[in-house]
Amino acid sequence: MSKLATILGLIIGSVILILSMIDYQQGQFISAFLNWQGLALVLGGTFAAIFINYPLNQVGCIFRGFSKVFTSEPATHSDIIETLVRLSHLSKQKGLLGIENEIDSIEDNFFRFSLTEMLSYQDRDVLKQSLENRVINMRLRHLSCQEVYSNMASYAPAFGMMGTVMGLIIMMTTQVAGASSPYDNGASQDMLGSLLNGMGLALVTTFYGVLFSTFLFMPIAGKLKVLSEAEVLRNEIIIHGVLALKKSESTLLMKEQLMAYVNKKTKLKLESLR
Repeated sequence: MSKLATILGLIIGSVILILSMIDYQQGQFISAFLNWQGLALVLGGTFAAIFINYPLNQVGCIFRGFSKVFTSEPATHSDIIETLVRLSHLSKQKGLLGIENEIDSIEDNFFRFSLTEMLSYQDRDVLKQSLENRVINMRLRHLSCQEVYSNMASYAPAFGMMGTVMGLIIMMTTQVAGASSPYDNGASQDMLGSLLNGMGLALVTTFYGVLFSTFLFMPIAGKLKVLSEAEVLRNEIIIHGVLALKKSESTLLMKEQLMAYVNKKTKLKLESLR
C-alpha cells in the first residue's frame, strides 16, 4: 500500500495545486506561475549544491531513492517468522544439515546471508556481531540517502529566495535606468505596472523553492525513512531468530520471542503456528 499512497499523494497534491492556480473569475490558468528561468534557477541550483556537497557516487541515490518510493513496499515480518519457525522444527528433526539444504530456496538476501554465517561461525557472539555490523552498514547507507533529500529540501527554498532577490535587483535597476521624466504621468503608470509584474515574477522563484521542498524532497526523505525502519526491523527479527537457531532454543520459546516484534494483528495471524 505504500506505493499506492505515494501515487495518491502525488495526484491529490498536483490537482490541488493546479486548481489553486486558476483565475475562476476569468476562467483561465494564471500564466505567472510558469516561469522557466525561476524553475531552472531553483532546480539547477539545488542539484549544483548537492554535487558540491556530496561525492558523485552518493549523488546517484537521488535517482535510486526517487525510484524506491514508487516501487517499494515496507518490509513485512510475518513471512520471516513463519520461515524461522519452520526452520526451527526442521533443525530439531534433521539438525543444521536440514537448514543448509533450505538456504538456496530463501529469497531474502539478508536472511540467506545470516543462515550462511550461522553455519560458518562457531562462536554465537561473533555471529551476532557480524550480522549486527551488516545491519549498521545498511542503515548508514539509507541515512546518507535520506540526508541528501533532507538537504535538497533546505537548499530549494534558499535558491528560491535567491531568485526573488535577483529578480528584484534586475527589475529595480532596469526600471531606474529606463525611467523618463518623473512628471510624466503615463510613464509613471507604466513603470508601476512593470514593477508589479516584475515583482510577481520574482516571487515565483520562492514559490518554486517552497513547492519542491515541501511537496517532493521532504516527503521523499520521510518515505525513505519509513522503508528503512521497516527493513531494519525485519533484519533484527532475522538476527534474533538465527541466533535462536544457533543456540538450539525450543521452537515455542523462539516463536514467543519473535512475536514481541510484531503488532497485534500479525500476532493473531501467527497464533496458528506451532
